[in-house]
Amino acid sequence: MTPLVLLRHGESTANAGDVFAGHLDVPLTPAGVVEARAAAAGLAGWRPDAVHSSPLARAAGTAAIAGSLLVPGLAVEHYSALVERHYGALQGLRRDDARERYGHEAVACWRRSPGGVPPGGESLEMLHERLRPYWHQVLGPLLASGSSVLVVAHGNSLRMLLAHVSGLEVSEAAAVEIPTATPLRPEVRLPAR
Repeated sequence: MTPLVLLRHGESTANAGDVFAGHLDVPLTPAGVVEARAAAAGLAGWRPDAVHSSPLARAAGTAAIAGSLLVPGLAVEHYSALVERHYGALQGLRRDDARERYGHEAVACWRRSPGGVPPGGESLEMLHERLRPYWHQVLGPLLASGSSVLVVAHGNSLRMLLAHVSGLEVSEAAAVEIPTATPLRPEVRLPAR
């Protein structure tokens, strides 16, 4: 089976409220817990050698649930590089409220344009650069050694990790839809040594 599975966290309270969460540490909803279990069930029979997660509660909780169902007793390793992008002034705002305050076009640009930076926040390109050391120093070498890894994180951090893993341009990765708790098995292109 695949050496790498990327998994977005299950539904969080921010997802349920249509709120920009970013670095806010929001928990899973009961539905998100169910989604995490279902994701593990969909991966039944696959035994990752490592489980990596963002330290934010919604990802860490999903990783703990899915990881324990796939390989009981396997510790989850947390990496700050996997934290969701910082949405700056948008964090904590409902999406409709953000559009009303800043305009539809600005919010759309900030969400998916590679260079779009919300006020006080982080662009997708900046997030892509933040993930570079994790890919080259941690995940890439693990995969090159033959290990299999489950990475549980957030929509944007997984999109930008996918750019590294699969060799996509940031703009291509930005367009990838990643539903909550739906395993993604990317084609892996290992980094050059």
